[in-house]
Amino acid sequence: MGLIIQLERLLPLMHQVYQMTLRKEIKGETVKSSDKIFSIYELHTDIIVKGGRNVEFGHKVNLTTGKANLILTCEIPRGNPSDSKLYTCSINKVKQNYAAVPRDVAADGSYASKANVEYAQSEGISNIVFNKVVGSLKSYTSSKNMETRLKKWRSGIEANISNLKRGFKIARCNWKGWAHFQAKVLWSTIGYNIRVMTSILASRLQKLA
Repeated sequence: MGLIIQLERLLPLMHQVYQMTLRKEIKGETVKSSDKIFSIYELHTDIIVKGGRNVEFGHKVNLTTGKANLILTCEIPRGNPSDSKLYTCSINKVKQNYAAVPRDVAADGSYASKANVEYAQSEGISNIVFNKVVGSLKSYTSSKNMETRLKKWRSGIEANISNLKRGFKIARCNWKGWAHFQAKVLWSTIGYNIRVMTSILASRLQKLA
């Protein structure tokens, strides 16, 4: 009886999958991502990588870090928004949470756009760097030395991201449901920050000894 109930709950999803396939493969329609189901077990799942690379499913996690390598903001957007659309939100989150505007901002090249540069400048940010930008867009910094330092700092952040993904096991989440997925990421972020703060405190105590 329990198995029958579980199968009955899947029937509406099966109908949606059928309609999705009919529209795309038979009628040749473009099916919006919001109308698609990528997992009948985890309905919140989004597609986050496609095109020429292997398709990956899950959710994007957008992080902002500071000079001490602490994670300052952590966002888990729904869908698959481009990184460039997350840039201004990150700046706004830092302003909202810490009542301060950063002097310098360094981000991956995927966050780069003319609109984002103009927004950062309008907020009073002095040095704006995008790592590996293409086209006519360029970094805006007080000196070439500052640009180089910020790009190196941005590259170093990859180690922190790797630590969060592997050390706190968020590369693959086995917590069920959207709310639990968010909880897993946020608790892992808190754990990461505790580790960083412990390391900073230990280093300072060692200098005092």
